[in-house]
Amino acid sequence: MIRALGIFLLCAFAFGEARMVMYTATSTVSQKDADEQAMAGLATQIRAHVSAAHSTQKSEVKNSKSSKLNGQYSESIHVQTELSLDGIELEHQQLAKEKWQTTASFNTDKAASLLRKKMREANAKAHTLDSLIHAALARHQYDIAIDAFGEMAPLQLLHQRAVADLAIFEPLTKADVFSMDLFALQAQISEALAHLKISPVDSVPSHVQNNTLGPFTFRVQGEGGTLNSMTVVAEQGKKIIAETKTDSNGLAHFILRNINTFQGSHEVIFRIRLPHFGKRKSQTEYKVTYTSDEPSCSYSLDCMGDGAACIAIENFLSRVGFEESKKGKKLLVKIKTLDTQVFDGGPKKIYTVQLSVSIRGEGIHFDQQLKGSGSSEHSAKSNAIYKISSQKIPQALKPLCK
Repeated sequence: MIRALGIFLLCAFAFGEARMVMYTATSTVSQKDADEQAMAGLATQIRAHVSAAHSTQKSEVKNSKSSKLNGQYSESIHVQTELSLDGIELEHQQLAKEKWQTTASFNTDKAASLLRKKMREANAKAHTLDSLIHAALARHQYDIAIDAFGEMAPLQLLHQRAVADLAIFEPLTKADVFSMDLFALQAQISEALAHLKISPVDSVPSHVQNNTLGPFTFRVQGEGGTLNSMTVVAEQGKKIIAETKTDSNGLAHFILRNINTFQGSHEVIFRIRLPHFGKRKSQTEYKVTYTSDEPSCSYSLDCMGDGAACIAIENFLSRVGFEESKKGKKLLVKIKTLDTQVFDGGPKKIYTVQLSVSIRGEGIHFDQQLKGSGSSEHSAKSNAIYKISSQKIPQALKPLCK
C-alpha cells in the first residue's frame, strides 16, 4: 500500500535574495501523518543537501515502520523541534475525502537571521553578567557574583544550541562563537571564594532540649571583612535542614528543629553555600556534634495511602525523632487525596495536590490538611507531607515515647 508521495524542491534565488527549501508530502492516513512526512523529508534534505542546488526528487514510501522516510523522521527530531520556531512553515491542503497534503517550507535566510539574533542576545547578556560579576568581586559581594555566574551557563547552552542549528545549513564564522570564557571566569571566582571563612560566635550548643538545638550564631568573613547576604545552610546527612542569610553584620542565626533526636551522639554541618565547581574549602564549613537524651519514640506503622505518600510519612517521622519498629505501638495513618490539578509549566508539567492526613493510636488524635506541588503527583504528595507541623507532631505523638 502506498502511503505518501514526497517531493523536494530547493530554490536558490539570485544573489542577495532568500533561499527556500520546500518539501511536499501527500498522505492517505491523516493530516498529521502528512505533516510528519513533510517535516521528515524537509529536515533530512536540509541536513544533507541545502548547500547546493538539486533537481526535483520524488520518493514513494510504503506504510511500514521500517520505511526509509520514517527512519529519516526519527533521525530529524532535533531539526523538527529546534528549527520549527525559526523558519519552518507548514501549509495544509485536503485533496480529497481521505487524502491530505502538507508542504513544509524553510527560509534559510530568515532562519539564519533569527538564530544569529539569539546568539547576539546571549552574548550581550553574558557581557552584562560578566561586568556585574567583576564589579561584585571587587566589592566583595560574593553572593551577587555567585548568582550572576549561575545565569551565565544557561546563556552559553542557548548559544550552543543556536550554533548547532545554524551549522546545519550555514557555514560558521569566528563571529559565531560564544564570547565569554567561562572557565577563566570560574577560576577568578574560585580564587576570590578561597578567602571565605565561617566561624562560630560565642559558645556552641551541644545538647538537644525539647526537640530543638540552638541557638547558633556564625560569622561569615571574606578578604574584606564580614559579608552580608551570604547564604549559610545546615545539613544533616545529605539533607538541608535549615537555611538563612547573613545579616548586615555578617552573622547567620539558627535554631534547629528538624534534626535527629534519637538517643546518642549526632552531627550537623553548617556551611556557606557556594557553587559546585572547585573543591570545598574546610574553612567554609563548621561541624557541630551534639547529644540527645530524648526518650526512645517508636511505632509500628499501618498506612492507608499510596506507596509514595506512606514512604514520605515514614521519612518525615524519622526527621522529627520517631523510629519505626515492630515492637513499637500501633500507629494508623490514613492519607486521602482531596484534589489534584495539573498545570502546564513550560517544558514540564506541574502537579498540585491537596491531602488530608489522619494519625490515630493509643491516646493519639492528629488531623491536618496539606497542599504541595511538584513535577509529578508522587513528588507533590511528598512535598505536601513534609509540611506537617514539625512542632505539633512531636507533642501529638508523645504517647509513643518511653
